[in-house]
Amino acid sequence: MSLAKIIEEIKGKRDDTGVLTIHLNTDASAGNLSNGEWKIHLKNGLKELKEEVKAKDNQAELKALKKLQDKVEKEIAVHQREMRKGFILVASADGELWRARVLQVPVTTSFHWGETAETRQIEELEQRFPETALVVVQQADVTFIETSLGIIRDTRKYSWDVDSENWVDYEEAAQPLARGGGKDEFQHRFEENQHRWYKSLAAQLEKEIKERGLEGAYLVGSKESVADIEANMSPKNVKGIVTKNLGSKPDHEILNEVFDTLI
Repeated sequence: MSLAKIIEEIKGKRDDTGVLTIHLNTDASAGNLSNGEWKIHLKNGLKELKEEVKAKDNQAELKALKKLQDKVEKEIAVHQREMRKGFILVASADGELWRARVLQVPVTTSFHWGETAETRQIEELEQRFPETALVVVQQADVTFIETSLGIIRDTRKYSWDVDSENWVDYEEAAQPLARGGGKDEFQHRFEENQHRWYKSLAAQLEKEIKERGLEGAYLVGSKESVADIEANMSPKNVKGIVTKNLGSKPDHEILNEVFDTLI
């Protein structure tokens, strides 16, 4: 489900007992959040919410909030090692709504309890960090990583197939991809045909971006590679460039490094 649809779902939920919204800044680079200080903010924020509800003298509401807070603490314990820069959780007392997400982008810590969720921050994040792709280029191998607020939603890997003269989805290929001759011969062919191959790749990337409804892509790779691809793409589809060779790294490490560079 796209982020826009998730926001729509959250905004459409009303619960007379209560909806809990948590925005938690877990960015250790923020200076005052080193050594897991966000855990203290979480504890204090939940405590303050409980005190507010106690003051209303509504036992059913207080019971519902306590039950949700227990679930929240368990959820955060599960994600504790994954924490990067932010965390958002929205949950309704009736159990119909439960959305939790670790973010690669920072948020302002806040806690809200009311009949509807507090969505201002996530709506602002959607505008600042629209759903995009990371296109990681390593010569004739390309990784397309679809992201939403720093979460990997999907990954596809393409490689150039010499026999078919095409970029082929690595996982969907019926047979091993042909590179033709030895390593030296392929390298020679790559250098001779790089501009043509990357022009073909650019067209395929733009089709992928359009079909997925993304706002564009960040190009990652050597200066020469990303320049070749960028030259053949519409400017509106290129959100930024990171000239680092990250193709050999795991997808989550690529994501972390790119976001750390861009944000």
